Amino acid sequence: MGDAAEMVLEGLLCQTCGELIDGEEPGYPRSCEDCENEE
Repeated sequence: MGDAAEMVLEGLLCQTCGELIDGEEPGYPRSCEDCENEE
């Protein structure tokens, strides 16, 4: 797996757009505020 994919799985990057979320790694995929508002 690539580095970006691992960062998405760790929750560092948004699972939809790939944007850096907040520097925390909760250990599960998540979405940034912009992508959550679109859903």
